[in-house]
Amino acid sequence: MLAEYYRKRAAEYDAFYADPARQADLTVLRDWLATAARGRRILEVAAGTGYWTAAAAPLATAITATDINAETLAIASSKQLGEHVTLLQADAWDLPHLADAFDLGMAHLWWSHLRKQQRARFLERFAAHLEPGATLLMIDENLVANVGAPIVRRDVAGDTWQRRWLAGGERFEIVKNYPDAAELERSVGTVCEDVRVLQLQYFWALSARLLPVSRAAEEAG
Repeated sequence: MLAEYYRKRAAEYDAFYADPARQADLTVLRDWLATAARGRRILEVAAGTGYWTAAAAPLATAITATDINAETLAIASSKQLGEHVTLLQADAWDLPHLADAFDLGMAHLWWSHLRKQQRARFLERFAAHLEPGATLLMIDENLVANVGAPIVRRDVAGDTWQRRWLAGGERFEIVKNYPDAAELERSVGTVCEDVRVLQLQYFWALSARLLPVSRAAEEAG
């Protein structure tokens, strides 16, 4: 359902980044991401239309940006990201074997769509495609009153759901969680160390260092 929603929303999606109210936050986040990406070999999941790929590309050594939908990647391919950027259609949950070595992984506007019980499993799978001690970067949204689609329900697992409409009127209901800084630190803490959270008005950004697999298993145990 989530992949289908974003596939059908592909042509509409970048309007989100054009919202005047978000511009101050986006300026800070683009600078934050560019600084963190300097000289790095990056694996990105859920790259969508390539907004954050484009922010990281000028200073990164190489980026492999993946997304499940060809429609969003087609838009990303129009952004002149550079020859050092590879766009690859792939499911974030089932990435193919990649010969390149990556010292930074990023997943932006993706964490909020994970159910709470999926978070550790996603991080473990993602970390398996990264070098030991790689950096993790994530950007996502804060819950702001009267901004975005309203929360329509909370399920028994504690996940919150939004109802969204496309321009043509089609309706979807999708998971959209809004963790605070403390919840973020807890939810990545068994897989990461040196967790740092930047809180802005509309967005948060997280940087952390992924633990080696053996240490992550010890922390989880």
